[in-house]
This record gives sequence, C-alpha cells and structure tokens, in this order.
Amino acid sequence: MVGPRHSARPEAVAGRKDAEHHGPRKVRPQGKLAAPEGRYVLTPAVRRKLKRPLGVLYAGDGLRSKEFLDTLRSSLLITVGDRVTEFAHRLGRTPDVQVVDEVERRQAREAPDVPYSRLLKARNPAGSITSEAIVAVRKALKGKKPVRVLVDGEEDLLAIPVVEAAPLGSVLHYGQPGVGVVVVSVDARAKASVARTMSAMRKGH
Repeated sequence: MVGPRHSARPEAVAGRKDAEHHGPRKVRPQGKLAAPEGRYVLTPAVRRKLKRPLGVLYAGDGLRSKEFLDTLRSSLLITVGDRVTEFAHRLGRTPDVQVVDEVERRQAREAPDVPYSRLLKARNPAGSITSEAIVAVRKALKGKKPVRVLVDGEEDLLAIPVVEAAPLGSVLHYGQPGVGVVVVSVDARAKASVARTMSAMRKGH
C-alpha cells in the first residue's frame, strides 16, 4: 500500500518507544469473550471470502479524502500491518494498538518507526489465527497505550480477532496489498461478520 505524504489531524507524536498517548476514550467496552482454544486455520472457502474487504477500501485519491482522514480522529485507532501503521503515523496519528510482523510482501523489513509504550509478542503462523495471538490482541486492547503486538509469523489474519475484541466505536485500519487501506468501523455488524468467518475456519491444535 502506497499512501500520500499528506498532513491530517494535528497531533503531536514522538519518535520514542516510551511515548504517551493522551485523548478521551469514546468507545463502549467489549463484553467478556470466551477463552480461545487451539488455533483457527484458513480454508479455501474462507480465503475466497477474505478477498473482499471487511470494511471500506480507500485507494488513490481516496486516501486524501476528508472521509478517510476523519477516521484517524477515532478515540481508539488500531492498525494491522507495518506499512499501514507507518502511514497513519505519517498523517499525524499514532495508532493506539499496532499489530505488525516486520514483513512486507513476504520480505523482511525494518520495524515501523512509530512510538509505543508497551510491547507484546505472539506466534502466529501464516494462514492461521493462534490462541496466543488472540490473547495478545486482547491484552493490547485493555492495557496502556500506545501498544505494539509484534507477531512472529504473519499478522494478515489478525484483523479478524481485532474486530472481535475491540470496543464498539473503535476503528481498524489494515492494508490491502498494492491497493490501499481498508477501514473497519467496529460495530455489531462487523463483529457478527468476523464471528461467522472464525466459525467457518478449521479448528487446529
């Protein structure tokens, strides 16, 4: 995903890992979730389904639109992907929760130069969602922010447990490789959609 160098929300950001995040929380807390068991494995049917964005896809000039830039004002912004995390930061908004794997288009890359105050780690092999990754996402959403979840493996599918666990009213950005940014407004419909997706995945160990 290639984004424009464009300034949006005027928010002071620091280039340090210990940077603090300030701002009101205008989200509704997520209720208690069932403990994750085993791991969820991608099936051919689910892979086809996930080719469709979970939310609204912004590409090209759409990444400069007021509608897109307004999503950066969310009181809780979550990013999944190294490039999209950097993009939000470049636009003046440090993501509250950053899920990254230091890989871009299957090539190793430097970690995003974006501040965070906590670091969580989780293993998550390609084509799956592990209970370890689900737990890390939930911890990140509950604790001090900004927080980074560093994935050993692949973070591509972790937008799904993010939507499952994120508070209503929060916003998720994730990258659509080579195209743009998908924005998901976390509401009851989005949660129901990812619940169906996880139910359709094969359970593994």
